Amino acid sequence: MTMNTLIIFTVRLIIGLAFGIILTRLFKPDWGIYHGVVTGIILVALAYGMSYYRKFKA
Repeated sequence: MTMNTLIIFTVRLIIGLAFGIILTRLFKPDWGIYHGVVTGIILVALAYGMSYYRKFKA
């Protein structure tokens, strides 16, 4: 049973946003929620970039 790419993207997005908000609150508590969302989006983009790099390298 394989997961749909939309499900994988949704899970990565939710986890990335959660970790982005947590990291922002831990290291820069004076920043707003928008900075946490941007950090989460960057984390998701890095996950896809590293996945592409790994597939390209192999």
